[in-house]
Amino acid sequence: MNDTKIIFNVIQNSIPNDHPSVYQYIHGNKQTRQKVVNNIANSFNGILCPPYSIGHVRRTVKTFLRSKEEQYKRGEIKISPIY
Repeated sequence: MNDTKIIFNVIQNSIPNDHPSVYQYIHGNKQTRQKVVNNIANSFNGILCPPYSIGHVRRTVKTFLRSKEEQYKRGEIKISPIY
């Protein structure tokens, strides 16, 4: 198992489909998307960042959120609004 898969699995187990960040990423604009990626990456700062770089975690978070967006577009997952 490579490093990216390990990070992806940690993120996938920590952030469910109904998480507000997933909703913001899918329905937000470009600036909101970048803030969501940074917030999620920073939330794993003490957990994943000593062995892995913050850039690697950020790239994996983007991959995770893009996969959630694709699942949403295909109708595989449902996302409820934050409010």
